Amino acid sequence: MNKKMTGFVAGAAGVALLMSGGTYALWSDSADVDGGTITSGNLEVDFLKSSWKDVSKDRSDYPHSIDLEDFKIIPGDTIEGTFPVDVGLEGENLVADLAFVGGGEPLGELAEGLEVTYTVLDAEGEEVASGTGGSVTVTLASEDNPLAENLIQVPDTTDGQAEFSVEVSVYFDTDTPERELVQSTAALAGGSVELTQVREGVEGYE
Repeated sequence: MNKKMTGFVAGAAGVALLMSGGTYALWSDSADVDGGTITSGNLEVDFLKSSWKDVSKDRSDYPHSIDLEDFKIIPGDTIEGTFPVDVGLEGENLVADLAFVGGGEPLGELAEGLEVTYTVLDAEGEEVASGTGGSVTVTLASEDNPLAENLIQVPDTTDGQAEFSVEVSVYFDTDTPERELVQSTAALAGGSVELTQVREGVEGYE
């Protein structure tokens, strides 16, 4: 076959290939992407064993432990209940409000002569929040949160050690005259601690 005929045949084959919908092959390559494991963080809170003390400063054995069921308070006394709180937070963006709720003013006749305050203390006994109402709140962050330098940071899980304690202080007014409020009672409302994740209004988060 001569050169002209050879070129014609090759050209015809190419046209036929294009008409049949075929394409020329160009270089290509591929690579696999590994999957990954996503792990969630943690948020938990527990109450540990509570205790009550007579913290009246005019006693020589101040402070001393008491059984609240047996103790009889009189004007001038101050008693204090301590409720240790174990907190766990884990997550690089985890910020949470720790709130003691449900307390408030006691109920009953004796309540007229009592002043009740609520305080949250850290592990070193330093006050971090206080109030006379039924809710006291402090904002916390996980130890692995890089934006939480100005917040109190806590471990990733509860471990039986208290990071905070809620302190309930009850003072019986010394100005209670004559025999007012003798052999009367007041009931402290039961409370709880709530740990709630927050994301808005916290420094570092819009």
